[in-house]
Amino acid sequence: MERIELAETWLSTKASPFELAIVPRSIGQRANIVAKYVEMPSISFIVARSYPGCVIGCDNKLPWHLRSDLRRFREITTGHVVIMGSKTFASIGRPLPNRANVVLSNEVRSNDGPIVADGPLFWASNREAALYLADLVSIANEKIDFFVIGGERIYSLFLDADLINKVYLTEVFADVAGDAYFRYKFARDKWRLLHEEDLSASEHDDYGSRFLIYERKERRNRLRWLSEFYTDKLSKTEWVSQYLKEHRREINSYEQAHQLELFESQDSLSLQSKIS
Repeated sequence: MERIELAETWLSTKASPFELAIVPRSIGQRANIVAKYVEMPSISFIVARSYPGCVIGCDNKLPWHLRSDLRRFREITTGHVVIMGSKTFASIGRPLPNRANVVLSNEVRSNDGPIVADGPLFWASNREAALYLADLVSIANEKIDFFVIGGERIYSLFLDADLINKVYLTEVFADVAGDAYFRYKFARDKWRLLHEEDLSASEHDDYGSRFLIYERKERRNRLRWLSEFYTDKLSKTEWVSQYLKEHRREINSYEQAHQLELFESQDSLSLQSKIS
């Protein structure tokens, strides 16, 4: 079998470019390079939910006011891409400043295809289009991760694909009514707790809370062919094509820093980072 056929066979058994691929970082014996890939930016959640009820919203609003959590949210996400659903965007009422806002909505209709640029906003009609946008803008701005910020349906969409590597979680000690939930449980065999901090209620925070950071023990690495990023059907959209041209230097720099090579060894194919 030719090397490129080996590469395609290996990739097809692991994942599509938008799905997960768990790959080793090193191999015992180097051999012939079969193909080159780029690791896409990592995906994180940022969530605030009640404890123990797991409520994240009621009537499309937060059922509490926590200044400390809003400040932390701004500090973590500023400069990054944030993906949200149309209801979350409506509840915020405007694009979040100093962030690239990607709104995922099945109501997107455009002759340009499943993605639309609207000033400071990007609209995507499906998860794959939202990921392409988040990857493109993150790479152009030299960011290695981006954030999914809600609501319930959007969290579920990414959890179902098992794509998340880190979760910034605020648990609010409040017994509140709600109609939107985040009930995900962090199994100890899959997630490690990196940080835990308790905060008391105050004149600026309606309730006490706990801030936690979870990281997946087995990282989900999304890989793409080096050339595919420029040849994806979404790259044919006029504004995307122009964006690619304007940011080619930044994208090339990211590719060089996050390139992985697929090697053919005696018995198997393995991936290794170009910079080790």
